Amino acid sequence: MKIIHYLLLLSLLLFSTSMRANELKNNASPYLAMHGDDPVNWMPWGKAALDKAKKENKIIFVSIGYFSCHWCHVMQRESYKSQMIANLLNKDYISVKVDRELNPVLDKRLIEFVQITNGTAGWPLNVFLTPDAYPLVGATYMPRDNFATVLKRLQTRWKKDSQALEDMAKNRNETLTNMLETQERTSSNTNISKASKLLVKVTMEGADTLQGGFGNRKFPSTPQLSALLALNEKQKDKALDDFLQLTLNQMARKGLHDDIGGGFYRYTVDPAWETPHFEKMLYTNALMPLLYFDAAERYHNAEYRKVALETLHFTIESMRGKSNAYISSLSAVDDKNEEGGFYLWRRDELAKILNKKELDLAFKVWHLDQANELPAGNLPRREDTLDVIAKKFGKPLNLFEKELQSLKNKLKAYRNKHRGLPRDTKLLASQNGMLLAAFAKGVSYDQSLQNYGDKLAIFLESLWNGKILRRSAADATAGTLDSYAAASWGLLSWGKSTGDQKAIQTGLAIAKKAWQLFYKNGVWIENTNSLLPQGTKLSHLQDGAIPSAEYFLLEASRLSDDANLRKNIHDVLNNSTRSIDVDPYAYASIIAFAVGYR
Repeated sequence: MKIIHYLLLLSLLLFSTSMRANELKNNASPYLAMHGDDPVNWMPWGKAALDKAKKENKIIFVSIGYFSCHWCHVMQRESYKSQMIANLLNKDYISVKVDRELNPVLDKRLIEFVQITNGTAGWPLNVFLTPDAYPLVGATYMPRDNFATVLKRLQTRWKKDSQALEDMAKNRNETLTNMLETQERTSSNTNISKASKLLVKVTMEGADTLQGGFGNRKFPSTPQLSALLALNEKQKDKALDDFLQLTLNQMARKGLHDDIGGGFYRYTVDPAWETPHFEKMLYTNALMPLLYFDAAERYHNAEYRKVALETLHFTIESMRGKSNAYISSLSAVDDKNEEGGFYLWRRDELAKILNKKELDLAFKVWHLDQANELPAGNLPRREDTLDVIAKKFGKPLNLFEKELQSLKNKLKAYRNKHRGLPRDTKLLASQNGMLLAAFAKGVSYDQSLQNYGDKLAIFLESLWNGKILRRSAADATAGTLDSYAAASWGLLSWGKSTGDQKAIQTGLAIAKKAWQLFYKNGVWIENTNSLLPQGTKLSHLQDGAIPSAEYFLLEASRLSDDANLRKNIHDVLNNSTRSIDVDPYAYASIIAFAVGYR
């Protein structure tokens, strides 16, 4: 009898443990899967979640993030693992977790809402929707107690007068949509040439001419920097040239760049490019080589070309996943949950790893002999070019470079062996398309890239079945405009660069399908299966951290030499709206494309 009772108790314990898993358990997205054991009853974004909200008349809580986002992990640890928070969400809300890289259009719409209503937005992005999916209110990271207060107060208001909240959300959505569409539908008398001059004026007004870049937190801003670089070939503005070279030097030599293993972090938290937010995104490390290749040609600068090639080899070494494709990101925190722990060095640690000569080199090149700036140590960063540093050491440049590379290899091997770094292993059509375009540019300088580009092209071709392009390798869901545009651009870039006819044919087919699906009556439809209420009908799409999907598709169409696609380009460029006048910085890619195309 005791054995029976024991087995019964054991089975109940196992059952209760298994019940803790929610619908995200074992999801193909590593970001969603990591929430699979949260006590919150998470659902993926989709019709089932919206239907459930309508049936139960509950507010939808949408939490959007991504795998390498530090504060997303913090909020999970503080709130989503909390039984108290889970009880509030499970009782009164339909909770939906979203991987922003798999749902870029949803993310874009809700980021826009929070930005307009709050004045600031970012990730984790937390937005409450009515059962009909109209946004009510949103915020970014919230400490657990603040979050609990918001959940309780919003539910109290919903119980008291849900109809008033629904009406408010619908009216506000209509007001915002009308406001943006009025701007979009208003024709502009500004031609593209004037828009390009306005872009230069606006960006230089906001430029940090002392330290490079824009703003207090420094992002690479590749859409704007690439556009300015292209435009200044004709305008030849010396002040702009000085600013661009300052920014390129700061990004390559200081905290944004990993001088040990290569690659760029997502941004720095300070205006001097000193301390990065340590996640590394594939899109950053696909777009930065393109910027540096162009800058190397523009300024006849071999250092820039070296940075570009080293970044591509970093992606090959550290971000290559299955199927010869490339993963989405490397986490900001290491396997011990230490932010930046994979990349930082303590003086006592270095003394155990390096000999006296190597230690002296590390101290003088990267200033690693100083007191720890962060809990896990110091970040290697250099201030000068290698030839300047070599002169300080009194050594020929080629000898100095060999010694420094040997030191880098030793430190890189140590951290790869003794430290772990979580990886988001998603293989996305969009980001792999961007990387293939970078390989297409780089292969003319480094033939070893041919093999990797060939295999990556085959991967992208495998996502296309002649009718739809899958957004990723892990599921059969069709991509949005972002997927189609970047994949077609990458394939056509590779095909034109190397003569790969299969890549050209597939890229052309995907581009044609993209125009058919996503451009109708002079406006872009970024997602043909959106579950949100109708948003703004856009004549042109804005750049973000990545150039707009509109830009990628226009570039792909230009490369195609297809008469119908060329006509589409002219139709888009002839559609000049006031949006570009109001915020040329946000449309930098399309402005530069238009000037170059004409």
